Amino acid sequence: MSIYRTSVTVSFFVFIFILQSALINQIPFFVGGFSLFLAVTFSWIASTDRAETFAAAFIAGILLDLSPSLDSPVGLWTFTLLLLSYLISLYRESLGDLDERPLTAALYLVATTSFSILLYLLIAALLGVDVPPALTATIDTAGNAIWTLLLSPIYFPLINRLKVRLFAIRSGV
Repeated sequence: MSIYRTSVTVSFFVFIFILQSALINQIPFFVGGFSLFLAVTFSWIASTDRAETFAAAFIAGILLDLSPSLDSPVGLWTFTLLLLSYLISLYRESLGDLDERPLTAALYLVATTSFSILLYLLIAALLGVDVPPALTATIDTAGNAIWTLLLSPIYFPLINRLKVRLFAIRSGV
């Protein structure tokens, strides 16, 4: 990954992280919450090649690990996102072109964000970190899944178009 692509990716994820922390976390969602940052991360990962997938997961994981609102070991989110990005890169061909299949894209985002939250909670519990009770975690994960499903038709195409345009500026296309 070139320095330009890396700087664009870092800048984009920092912007989304600040947007999540400053705006989205302040909205009282009806059920659970909504992690725009995770949804955008997996939207970004879905449209990149293998090397960029790992770089994007690493950048997003570091930002989540440095979040002041989380009381967990540094590296836990990074490990979780890198593990999921590995699985996504293995099975990318079976997903097909998500731009042409919006229902598949929405279900992919629901599955990856929900699985990442549950995997994070499982690993955190194994490491001895205080995790919420199972019912609370289930309600929050289900709420995140519902909001991801409802909002993915809006942000998934925008992320893909923005990414294409940002990277096309440098290549001169």
